[in-house]
Amino acid sequence: MLATWQMAWDDGDTGRLIHNIIPKVSLHPINWTRNEVLFFTGHGPFPSFLHRFNLAETSFCSCGEIGTPFHYATVCLLTTSYHMAPPSQQHQPIWFRRVANNSTSRRKIHNLLHFLQRETSLFRPDPN
Repeated sequence: MLATWQMAWDDGDTGRLIHNIIPKVSLHPINWTRNEVLFFTGHGPFPSFLHRFNLAETSFCSCGEIGTPFHYATVCLLTTSYHMAPPSQQHQPIWFRRVANNSTSRRKIHNLLHFLQRETSLFRPDPN
């Protein structure tokens, strides 16, 4: 049963962001908070996600860059208090795995998401 599940997980088309973080299936749940799920899936208050469903006019953050979870956690000028050191492009999958397994980084994610949700208007580009 686990082998079949693992093959389906490895060969699937969806969930690739999470597959990079959790490549092995398990009967034991990962105890992520809601904010961690939003961050690692990218399904949250991020312009890059909201724009895909026409819930935001643009996928850009008000700083001018694409508003992804990675952007807010590493380089956005509006979230410097919550930044973690960004990896090189080739090491991003490993970076997400390490962040997911580090309690200090997960606390930063929680605080970052709380800030993004509280200050939503700050991250919307000026329509003018």
